[in-house]
Amino acid sequence: MLATSIHTKTGRPRRGSSHPLLAWIPQSWPQRLFILITLTEACTNVAIEAVLLSRYNSSQGTSLGADTLRALPVFVLCFCMAHTYQVILTIDACYNRNMIMVVGLGVFNAAFLVYSLIQIGEVRQVLGDGVQEGSGQHVPVQILTGAIPVVIGVAQLAYMVLGWSLWKEFGWQIYKSIIGADRMLKKALMQYQVYVVLLKFDFFVFLAFCLQLVLIVLTSDIVEKVLTMVAAPLVLFLLIFAWWSVRREKRWGMIVFMVGLVGAAFYFSWKLWRIWSQKDGLYAEVYKSLTVFCVLALALDVSTMILGVRCLTNFGRGLCQAMDRAKNERKAASAVGMHPPGFGGSGKDLLPLSSNSTLHLPAQPRISLD
Repeated sequence: MLATSIHTKTGRPRRGSSHPLLAWIPQSWPQRLFILITLTEACTNVAIEAVLLSRYNSSQGTSLGADTLRALPVFVLCFCMAHTYQVILTIDACYNRNMIMVVGLGVFNAAFLVYSLIQIGEVRQVLGDGVQEGSGQHVPVQILTGAIPVVIGVAQLAYMVLGWSLWKEFGWQIYKSIIGADRMLKKALMQYQVYVVLLKFDFFVFLAFCLQLVLIVLTSDIVEKVLTMVAAPLVLFLLIFAWWSVRREKRWGMIVFMVGLVGAAFYFSWKLWRIWSQKDGLYAEVYKSLTVFCVLALALDVSTMILGVRCLTNFGRGLCQAMDRAKNERKAASAVGMHPPGFGGSGKDLLPLSSNSTLHLPAQPRISLD
């Protein structure tokens, strides 16, 4: 058919010309490398963590305290969860051509680096520095723990290099495809995108914080343990509610979420004070790790609150209608086998337009005021 022989200007086949699964394979090398590096980093570090966990299982009979032994598998669990979440967000960033998410992933990876450096001391406290005699182990613990931040550091350098290529590829394409040349809406859309990215990172940081509390610290305090376990799915619901409120411009929903953010800020501030006031007692084994996550949670809480206020002031300016209109046009484009922005194409294909739409008109010579 005619649709199967049409190619984009960049030589990429249209979505209708290939198997549907191929739509999930990036067509540009910067995107492919970005995902490949993230996957390589995740697989390498998870493999190293698996080796450390195996050695932990063989050290159960040591004289270390129960809290110390219980902490290591929780650290490994959080680390593996973080890598899995990072891979998911990387695919999300490339598919949606979201440069703000790419920047957020760079910051997330830098936080990884800090956490891996803290983890070195925690692991060596349990497993020592060398190899266990008579175990058949060949690689010392200090080599394994030192390799993790090296892998993350190399990935961070690659992110910085690829970030420039992705910026040139993505640029302001998504903004132009949704709101055109309206500078006010362009700024509003950027603030909306940053807000949504913050919501995604909010969930992971809070979940990792709760896991460490429940599995290591709150083993005897049943009431606080149950409340913390209930809080995790509740927070997920509130974050989805926050996204719905900002997407549909519900002022009352945003106000409710802001009140929740204020409460969360007080909670994490109190928790940070409690961690350091009992760092030689109840929180002795995890105070460093919990401090990192607590500070990150506070920073994300305040940032989310600030961006939420900015998004709230943008309500009623036409952003919601512009995103709805762009979404409908992407659906119409998919129905006739043309590309919306994503893995399957460059995002520059023309979309079928209504008579009053100017979002995707062919480029014409013009004088730009930008």
